Amino acid sequence: MTRFFLAVAALAVVVAVVLCFVTQPFVGNAPPWKGPHADPARLEETVRALVALGPRNDEAGQARAAAFIQDRLKTFGYVPVIQHYKLTPDELAATRRPNEPDLTGDFINVLAYVGSSPPPLDVIGAHYDARRAYPGADDNASGVAALLELARMLKQHPPRHAVQLAFYSNEERGLVGSARAPKDGVRQMISLEMLGCFGEPQKFPAPGMSVLYPDVRNGIVVVGRLRDFALVRQVKAALRGSRAQAASIDAPEAIPGIGNSDHNSYWRAGIHAVMVTDTAWYRNPRYHTPRDTPDTLDYRRMAVITDGIAALTDAN
Repeated sequence: MTRFFLAVAALAVVVAVVLCFVTQPFVGNAPPWKGPHADPARLEETVRALVALGPRNDEAGQARAAAFIQDRLKTFGYVPVIQHYKLTPDELAATRRPNEPDLTGDFINVLAYVGSSPPPLDVIGAHYDARRAYPGADDNASGVAALLELARMLKQHPPRHAVQLAFYSNEERGLVGSARAPKDGVRQMISLEMLGCFGEPQKFPAPGMSVLYPDVRNGIVVVGRLRDFALVRQVKAALRGSRAQAASIDAPEAIPGIGNSDHNSYWRAGIHAVMVTDTAWYRNPRYHTPRDTPDTLDYRRMAVITDGIAALTDAN
């Protein structure tokens, strides 16, 4: 009997250690962002402006969005770097989607650099395309709006190390834009993927996760692999230090959704990367539908999250 209880106790310790590794419940708060704060009104204006451009699922729509991003960056004092690429025959075949126009032309990623330190380089990125002809307010005008607001904030309060702000094309067609993005000298990457949906019923990819994440529906989630433990912890602490309600998960890529954004392209290049997300289809009932509109987003919470990402650049 004593051996039985010892075995049960040992198993309980192992389970507790694993769960702590996955959820990181004891992360503290990093120092809050000391620069200018994100403005909810500006975030909303940017999301509405992007949606007003029309569909962002073909060459013309993505070109309109890329031009908008470049113009906004220039108003902040940046000189955008334009990375052109043309899809290969294999990519043309791989990017075909039902009820979507075929892609045939040239595409661009828009890059902006801030901070004067030499490499290693930290990348913060978001994709500006959308699924089908849907508005794509949460997916992913919300991430682009946060990244543009971050560009404004960092210009006034530069980061400690060099940061690349990356706006990717064709995420919805297989992460093509981020796969083509430069990787040399990159230390780590943060993908801003859907930041505006809160308060909806939360679904989970595996049984029992609701016990581990009881109030996640009102918070943002930092997602990484097991090997991204340290970066997940750092991003989570920065978000919490700026008063964001942040949870996290370090898990194998086999869990559905773990790698479903541009951070995956950096994983493939051997770079530590995480996704900051409202959990997409696990929470947002309007995901990839015509109902993903600007009126459904919480811009106050988005501003707090943007402050947290900015704080991360102060700590590095």
